[in-house]
This record gives sequence, structure tokens and C-alpha cells, in this order.
Amino acid sequence: MGKKWKTLESEELIRSPFFRMRKEKADMGDGRVMPAYYIFDFADWVQLIPVTKDLDVVLVEQYRHAYKDTYLEIPGGSIEPNSTEKPEVAAVRELEEETGYLPGVVEYIGAHQPNPALQSNSIHTYLALDCEPTGTINLDPYEDLVVKLIPLKELLEKLDQGELRHSLIVASLCLARKRLLDLIP
Repeated sequence: MGKKWKTLESEELIRSPFFRMRKEKADMGDGRVMPAYYIFDFADWVQLIPVTKDLDVVLVEQYRHAYKDTYLEIPGGSIEPNSTEKPEVAAVRELEEETGYLPGVVEYIGAHQPNPALQSNSIHTYLALDCEPTGTINLDPYEDLVVKLIPLKELLEKLDQGELRHSLIVASLCLARKRLLDLIP
């Protein structure tokens, strides 16, 4: 197992409302010194797997400009930066804002780190059951997405066949897979 590094110097390079980027000089614990290691600091993110009483999953389809393609995703987003917002509250907020659906029950599935080589944040994954379209869609000014309902069984087939290509979505679905299979009669 690798040794923990000790930060010797840290310099902030970029700060925005959503992230900051810093460069660190670090003692690697074995006599070597990493002169420039770049880290992105984001607030933690949340994702929900929203399932209706009819076992349809509420998904969003949206264009991702960095890769210049459209992706089928579970709803999610950032915990409000510099706030005390709890992950579960952020998850339900994101679900309503993006889809207009609200859950009857919310279960914590677990957390994973999106890219620990470059990022310092975690993604908290939740399962939202008995979801109904009783909320209000409230998209961010530059958010452009389409809500889609897909049967849970079909979504898991898409996962198994490699049709879902957004790795953060795939990771959350894999984390929840056993619990999702338990829902199917």
C-alpha cells in the first residue's frame, strides 16, 4: 500500500463559484518530492436513482459539451457550495429541480469518489422510491435536459450491455445494483 503524502506547499491557481484548482508540492514519504500535483476541489455531488411505484426509473437526457454528445443519466448535481446542506436534502432538491418528481422514501446507498487522482470530492448515491411528479421543475439557466421514464429492468439491461456511457452514472448504478434487483418481482 502506498504511503500517504505530506503537503509541503499549496498554491491556489483558479477559484470559481463551483470549484477551485490548486497546485501542491508534496513529500511522497519515501524521499521523493512531487514538485507539482494539480487538484480540483469541488463540493460533494449527489445522485439519485428515482423509481416510481410502477418500477419506472426517472432519468434525464442531456448534452455534455466537453464530449459533445448526449447522455442518459440519473438526476443529480452539486451540494450547494459553501453551505451546510445535507447530501440527502441536496439529492431530493436536485431530483425535483431536474424532473419535477418527489420521492416517498429515500435510502442512502453509499459514496464513491469520481476521480481521486485529480478531484477531492465524493458522490453520494441515493435510491428514491415511490417517486411521483408532484414537484416543480426548476432548471438552472443553462441546463437543457429531457425527462425520460424507463422501466427498471430495461435500465439494468442497458447497464449490462454497456449502453450507459457516463462513468459516474454507471458507478452509482453498480453501487445500487443489488438493491435495484431486489425491487424487481
